[in-house]
Amino acid sequence: MPSDTTHKRTRSLSPIPAYQRIEEDIQRKVQDGRLPAGAMLASRHNLAKEYGVALSTVQQAIANLIADGTLETSARRGTFVARNRRVPDEAVVSPVRYPTGALRGQDIPHSSTVLPDLKTAPTLGIVSTARIREETEPDVGSLWARLAIRSLEQVISQAGGANYYFDRFPERLGPYDRGFDDANAISMSEAIDSLRAEGVQALAVIGLCDSRDMSDEILACVDIERVPTVYVSWHQIRPPLAQVYYDNRYSGYQAAQHLLRRGYQRFLFLAPFLETWLPERIEGARDAVRHARLPRENLQVYPAEPPQGVYYPERVFEAAYQAAQRAFAECEIFADPDRPWGVIAPNDAMAYGVMEAAADQGKTPGSDYGLVGFDDDARSCTVGLTTVRPPVEAMGEEAARLLLRTLQGENSGLRVCLRSQVIPRASTSLRRGSSSDS
Repeated sequence: MPSDTTHKRTRSLSPIPAYQRIEEDIQRKVQDGRLPAGAMLASRHNLAKEYGVALSTVQQAIANLIADGTLETSARRGTFVARNRRVPDEAVVSPVRYPTGALRGQDIPHSSTVLPDLKTAPTLGIVSTARIREETEPDVGSLWARLAIRSLEQVISQAGGANYYFDRFPERLGPYDRGFDDANAISMSEAIDSLRAEGVQALAVIGLCDSRDMSDEILACVDIERVPTVYVSWHQIRPPLAQVYYDNRYSGYQAAQHLLRRGYQRFLFLAPFLETWLPERIEGARDAVRHARLPRENLQVYPAEPPQGVYYPERVFEAAYQAAQRAFAECEIFADPDRPWGVIAPNDAMAYGVMEAAADQGKTPGSDYGLVGFDDDARSCTVGLTTVRPPVEAMGEEAARLLLRTLQGENSGLRVCLRSQVIPRASTSLRRGSSSDS
């Protein structure tokens, strides 16, 4: 039997950061009831002794668990297991922990990662809110839809089932605007009716990069009690439609937290347009700054009030370039070379415009400033852009598993929320000798 000292030494050699091991251990205790709802945690100092780590490591783990809703804190009383983790009418399903994403909800664990043993081979109908085409220009909506559908189809195929995809965007209907436009598309109701005519037993709607919530249209044309249906989307939708989505607020938290770990202390969040997910990412970044006990003003949003208007993907680079030029001047981003700023762009496409505007002033990301985008699109790797990647493949897998369990008769819940993953690259390296990411 190894001694406690040997056990701690073995754990210290783990490739998983210490704070993450603490998070996972506390989450396991919450799941199996060792830490029931309302239970008070030990003090930070006692937890540091228990896990054999520095106080700052415990504080980081607790901050993450508070941010994702597992724990809640009271300035006068202490830290507790959150009482409102369960949603009365919508069970939150805990997905398998994938390399591409991590869990937000922790209420109902998987009974097994093995596929259900169905009496008959399942047939799944798939419809997308984005056009699935190979485009010359990068199209995030199309790329994400393809990745999610591929993962979904693979799980259904492994269960011995068949997949039917309905193309809502035939070329005969006219042009299509890259994942944000359904003007020249077959209606969702007609698509679902066509799939039902094929005899499908379940439906999956891939709504990544959709411009609006289509849940009402879906519910109007399908009886979800008889035909299990799941909506895979980048935002939370209204019940009762089951869905798999990712947490935009925590994505913003991850972006700012990564910059903090790299040693950046002042931040600019570029917000030159208004979209539903953008305020969530900004609030997540503010959470990270607050948990780091930095002044709120250390995170500047530019412009302070995002302008009203439509987000046009084809104008992203120009809008980002112009907004970055103004922000650099008004916020004096490069005034103190010894204290570089970390810049958070709302997506990778905008980050490229920031890079160009900074390059015109002779500034290099990772040296004169830090830069993080979102999406991990096709170009981000080649230019060395640190980005927050959505768990698209895992979302497809979770959607398929949810449907299979429902077809088997399990009441497995209505919502699965996954986390994105930071992909660190050169744009946040802070090569001037500042601290490195742990």
